[in-house]
Amino acid sequence: MDSKLRRAYFRLIYKRTFGYLSVTAAVSLIIGALYGSSLYTVYAFSALGACMLCWGWFTYLIATGFRLPGLEFWRKSKIKIPYIHRKDKTQRPHRPSFRMDSQDFDDDLTAETVVDEEIFTKKQRDFARAWARAICGAVLFAVSFFIPLP
Repeated sequence: MDSKLRRAYFRLIYKRTFGYLSVTAAVSLIIGALYGSSLYTVYAFSALGACMLCWGWFTYLIATGFRLPGLEFWRKSKIKIPYIHRKDKTQRPHRPSFRMDSQDFDDDLTAETVVDEEIFTKKQRDFARAWARAICGAVLFAVSFFIPLP
């Protein structure tokens, strides 16, 4: 991998990590607020950290080719769509404003900040997801140690 592609790969991992981290941190803080104690917030951070680490590990195993025997019925065969009914891959579907990201806007920094996942192979994308989930789980565990308990 050349240096430009490597930087784009790290940006992909970074983007996914903070996407997972924002969702899990929000869920943990909501759980702590519902129960009204920082102890439950610590439990939620730790539990979601463990879930993210496990999810990252299983993503890594799937990316390396590991399959559990007897669970092949989950895998669906690809449906062959006639060429005339295929959608143009370059056209982005309509999104509401809260789902838009920097790819939906045309500015000077888009080429340097946005990572297009299609430039990577499926295996590289799977490894990026595994790394992002594992890093998110480790960060959630680390944050749970710094939350003051009553």
